[in-house]
Amino acid sequence: MFEFWKRPKFWAALILVLWIAYILDETYQIPPVTLRLVPWFVTLQVNVSAIVIVSAVAGCILTLVIQFYWRRRSSKNASVSTAAAATSSSPVA
Repeated sequence: MFEFWKRPKFWAALILVLWIAYILDETYQIPPVTLRLVPWFVTLQVNVSAIVIVSAVAGCILTLVIQFYWRRRSSKNASVSTAAAATSSSPVA
């Protein structure tokens, strides 16, 4: 039942989750950042923790999209190269 306690992957994931929780808690206590989009007219106040969360989610999504296109491109090249190798069976003298 408690086999997962013995695995190093569990402890690494636990340390990572606790570290992320610590970072979010500490950044939540920082005063908001004021962004001036248009001088003297449009200002936006954003919490630092929101910036951290949005950048982490955007990084994850961008990584998944890049991996998807990378694998799709490499699988197309692999199928073309194996088909070309099978059809070009010329005898060597």
